[in-house]
Amino acid sequence: MTLPGGVIAFREPPPTDRRLTPALRPVPQAGDVLASKRSARADVFTIRIVSGADVERMKRYKEAIDRVLDLARELRVDGWYTCNHTNYARVAHFRQLV
Repeated sequence: MTLPGGVIAFREPPPTDRRLTPALRPVPQAGDVLASKRSARADVFTIRIVSGADVERMKRYKEAIDRVLDLARELRVDGWYTCNHTNYARVAHFRQLV
């Protein structure tokens, strides 16, 4: 589009353009079950409720993930695993969408 005086105006994409919106990754919410690997001892996994106290400790990854699945199913929440408290992997999805 040309404006008076020979100035050309370019249309910029609207701010809601999907290309400009960063993708948000899901993260644990309050009440979810989390298995975390301790950094000092690689053979201990802590199971806890997010925003709550530790529930138990497991010595094997498979046992920890199985326990997360059981608790998440029982509490109807999501289950997560982390090894660095920065990146999370959802291992169970039982939370109902509201």
